[in-house]
Amino acid sequence: MTSSFRPTRRHFVTGTAALAATLAQRRAWSLPINPSIEDETPYKLHFAQPAATWPDALPVGNGRLGAMVFGNPALDRIQLNEESIWDGQPALDRNNPRASAAVPKIRELLFSGHIAEAEALATSDMFAIPRRMPCYQTLGDLHLDFSPMGLTPGTPLEDYRLELNLDTAIVTTTFTHAGIHYTREVFSSAPDQVIVVRLTASRPNQLNFTIKLDRPHNGTATTLNPQRLILEGQALPVNDNPGLPNKEPQTGVRFHAELLLVPAPHSDKSPAPNGALSVVNETAVTLLIDCATSYRYPSGSGTPMALVEGNPEAMQSAVNKNLTAAGKRTYADLRARHIADHQRLFRRADITFGLDPHAQIPTDKRIQQIKDGGEDIALFPIYFQFGRYMLLSSSRPGTLASNLQGIWNESVDPPWGSKYTVNINTEMNYWLAERANLADCHAPLFDLIDQTRPSGTLTAKKYYNARGSVVHHNTDIWGDSAPIDTLGGGIWAMGSAWLTLHLWDHYDYSGDTAFLRTRAYPTLRDNALFLLDYLTPAPAGTPYAGHLVTGPSCSPENKYKLPDGKSFNLCMGPTMDLAITRAVLTRLLQASALIPTPPADADLLTRARAALAQLPPYRITHDGRLQEWPEDYTDFEPGHRHISHLFGLFPEDQITLASTPDLAHAARVTLDKRLAAGGGSTGWSRSWIINCMARLQDGESAWQNLQELIRQCTRHNLFDVCGVKENSPYQIDGNLGAPTGIIEMLLQSHANIIRLLPALPKAWPNGNFRGLRARNGLELDLTWQNNRATQATLRSTLTHTHTIAVPPGHQIASIRQGLKSIQPALDKDNQLRLPVVAGATYTISFI
Repeated sequence: MTSSFRPTRRHFVTGTAALAATLAQRRAWSLPINPSIEDETPYKLHFAQPAATWPDALPVGNGRLGAMVFGNPALDRIQLNEESIWDGQPALDRNNPRASAAVPKIRELLFSGHIAEAEALATSDMFAIPRRMPCYQTLGDLHLDFSPMGLTPGTPLEDYRLELNLDTAIVTTTFTHAGIHYTREVFSSAPDQVIVVRLTASRPNQLNFTIKLDRPHNGTATTLNPQRLILEGQALPVNDNPGLPNKEPQTGVRFHAELLLVPAPHSDKSPAPNGALSVVNETAVTLLIDCATSYRYPSGSGTPMALVEGNPEAMQSAVNKNLTAAGKRTYADLRARHIADHQRLFRRADITFGLDPHAQIPTDKRIQQIKDGGEDIALFPIYFQFGRYMLLSSSRPGTLASNLQGIWNESVDPPWGSKYTVNINTEMNYWLAERANLADCHAPLFDLIDQTRPSGTLTAKKYYNARGSVVHHNTDIWGDSAPIDTLGGGIWAMGSAWLTLHLWDHYDYSGDTAFLRTRAYPTLRDNALFLLDYLTPAPAGTPYAGHLVTGPSCSPENKYKLPDGKSFNLCMGPTMDLAITRAVLTRLLQASALIPTPPADADLLTRARAALAQLPPYRITHDGRLQEWPEDYTDFEPGHRHISHLFGLFPEDQITLASTPDLAHAARVTLDKRLAAGGGSTGWSRSWIINCMARLQDGESAWQNLQELIRQCTRHNLFDVCGVKENSPYQIDGNLGAPTGIIEMLLQSHANIIRLLPALPKAWPNGNFRGLRARNGLELDLTWQNNRATQATLRSTLTHTHTIAVPPGHQIASIRQGLKSIQPALDKDNQLRLPVVAGATYTISFI
């Protein structure tokens, strides 16, 4: 690998052309592909040993089908996922019938200070029945046993390398044994909708191994013929969780998966037992894997249970169609189609800090060096691109939204059910999409929001006698909306409202008024209807008397402590609720000013304006922090992982250094005190802190927390973990939230101002980014040297006048649109007012 290579548009085009030409020459399945043609990319993870455990394996995915590759030469395992394999069932009314009567009583108890009684009533009368929510499950495992080749655990090998090339989305294992060089490539193809496993040997007839499929629960593998394996089963609940009352029905998605071996074996005389295939004396073979589920191929019953019952013939036909079509293509063709599709998205954006002097050092060694207290700034562009890779591999248009683990999960009972946790985690998954030029990947989240609306409408009515739609702190593939789990997070009715803001963000970046009219505004309207009915006047004698507040609610998963030492979760009007309410109502009114709205909405818009004026203002505690609850309570856990009350700082823009300096200072005090008490103890929590520090324009603190993220909450394969212990479980949110923070350090566009290098740390003195996006249809490239911006290139998709903050200490040398020179127009704050035309490119040079 040439570590000095810097990808440019010319290299991308010529490299792709050269790759296509080379692949076109290899039209036979038996010919191996020379991977060296793609070596010139800095975006690789590589290791000198196979993955020992699942959390250390390497991911591939096409949005729907995922795999984790171990790269074991002797007994290899490739763990498989299909995004819709969930237990449970649709249209299950889980709403507690006692909730409607309980909610007003709970509010009265909270307002009057009888918090223990309120929490007891909420526990008995508000949680869903059954309380357990369905979970996402593994498809199973592909096992490759190479003992017929003399490869057993511990067999001496030469030149072993396990690599994930982020630019091609291919995991490659290479090694030499007994003078023979072996190559294995694994990828998940979006254009062909199959997982592809390619195995080659450098000498003829040296591949001898067996192939098996299995699943840890409710799955049966059979051999269809010497060329095909079948794995069928159903995702049934395996853990009723005795700590949570009420039993989940024994239902779940059915699946049908097949493996096709190409080319067909020379002979059908195979020593492999049923449920296995045997490869004998081959030089190169390809394994193709696909899976169909009842969720995508329901029965014709016309009932909601059709998504569970499934249509076996349709499922088998769909799998057979994909495998047959892929099997007719050469491996070279499959590979080229996959790479071209992936790079269409992946190559839109990048960040570099110069040459990578450590490119030849295995990734795990580089991570460990940071964990041991060192620095490796060249690893962070790889980390940034790994986040983009994870998003586009787990969230494509037409697929399901990325869950707590993306699509990569080895269990039938994963941590937190691998659900959609919508009090931060799911939202964090998608902070990256618009900024990192992956707006296409945002679409599955919008589909998830739509999926929750029928259930959410029922829950809003049955719990709060409210119009509109609500989701509490979790949802699933079925769109469930009722409260689950415990008081720590379950009694929190703002999940749907927060998610709705992502629709506005998509409009805000794209300027797509058709999307705003048909998709974003109706959802904002739906959530505004709920919020306006959910808000209740705070009575006299309470902290927010004279204001409208939410509740019963909580500051997600956190507790406050009263003077008597007792701690509680529930309250009326936590700061985060009010900030989200303010955001939804504000965006609703902004949208209504941009598009025609139905006359019937006039009353709704009037109520929204009135409610905004009655929301309580932010408050600051006695010790200078942003207040989290309606009163200046003592923190039960001063270093709590959630910083929910900072929602207005990030991801929203209600708190900024320029417009609300006192609140911005209080937010900073909050962060400092949280960190001093052990905060940032999960990957996603540390990622949120990075973004907040960037918004406060403190590059040094953002950089310090980026390093702490690697040191405490990142595995050697760059997987984010939810905790600081060695066995803390993997979650994808930190992998997507921290790259967002890197962008926020380099480019911000909120509160109607674009800021260049707003939080650049001294550790990044030189670098450039390409293809990052700002709001109102702008794509930017920027180069900086010696911590100073030198040149910015702006490409506009909208005709708009942008306000660009000139970096402190900089002056504009020139502005050009093509050959045309533009005279800078600066305001009193040294901000550039730049009118741009859709389709035009502008270059700003700084001195």
